[in-house]
Amino acid sequence: MKQFKEINPLTVAQDPNLIATVPDDEETTKNFYFLLVDDYIILATAKYFTDKLDGESEWLHYQIEFPKYGLRWFLDTLEGKFFKTEAEGGLPKGTFNDEGLVDGERLKLRRAFNADGNDGGGYAFITLDRKEPESVWSKSYTFTDSLLFEHGMIDTMKLIAKKIDLGQL
Repeated sequence: MKQFKEINPLTVAQDPNLIATVPDDEETTKNFYFLLVDDYIILATAKYFTDKLDGESEWLHYQIEFPKYGLRWFLDTLEGKFFKTEAEGGLPKGTFNDEGLVDGERLKLRRAFNADGNDGGGYAFITLDRKEPESVWSKSYTFTDSLLFEHGMIDTMKLIAKKIDLGQL
């Protein structure tokens, strides 16, 4: 499994591998960055943070990496499993996650309850084979429904996936 260095939050916006940027819907100082490196997507966030207690500021960042075709899997699973009833081929009643294997890596999509901290829903995208540094927890992002469907994240993902499907990325 290919490993990646951590992104530099100071230069990610100018990275030559950057293919899309989506501003966060809740924090104006935070952006989501999609980078394409070889056959992998790095989905990263960077945010300038100032501690209200001591006034110290720093750049915070986080990233997950997955095979580029994992983005198509995410979209197809969302639409084909989560947006359909069991009778239509969706997930069985009471099931809130699905797993898949893409280019040798296990991925998981899970319905997230309270994704925004205010009882709002969302979806967690989990890279099961990629762990947090010095941890047993898998790397993941939880997207709120609002970010996905009202603030352009899903549209950006669909555009990137289409370009991958067409061989343009």
